[in-house]
Amino acid sequence: MLRETASIPPPLAPLANFGHGVQARVMDIDGASAALIARLAARGLVPGASLEVLRGGDPMLVMIDDSRWALTREDARHILVLPTHLPLRSRLRALFA
Repeated sequence: MLRETASIPPPLAPLANFGHGVQARVMDIDGASAALIARLAARGLVPGASLEVLRGGDPMLVMIDDSRWALTREDARHILVLPTHLPLRSRLRALFA
């Protein structure tokens, strides 16, 4: 007998929560103004885009394709991402949190 399992949605989190070395895919831009959405889109920060955090903090530095962009922590709070790679330090921190 096979059991049906409900698919659990992946955990999305604001980009502002992540630090150096995290690779992620942009899933949504949440609660942002039209001006912010346009500014992020001009930088390539749209749903489906892959990025890497080069430096956390405020401002944070992210790489999208071959371009580096600085984002304020406030702007990064609106960008919901799905982490695709966490550095070892982040994985250990999550285990012992």
